[in-house]
Amino acid sequence: MSKDESLDLCSVKTFAEMTGVSIEEAIAWVDDGTIPSLKLAGFRMVNLARLREDLLKGKTEFSAGDY
Repeated sequence: MSKDESLDLCSVKTFAEMTGVSIEEAIAWVDDGTIPSLKLAGFRMVNLARLREDLLKGKTEFSAGDY
């Protein structure tokens, strides 16, 4: 597995820690579709690959319902 592949998904808690937002805010972003996520083995995970892809395409604003 390459280094980039290991960063495709992360827990909501890890995403909150990496971005400096509260866990409650990160949960709200996942719940309202502001950031991309998926369910894996019963856990909600932030889809970093999709987020990274959209950022590289120039996405600069993230709003509820985007994902």
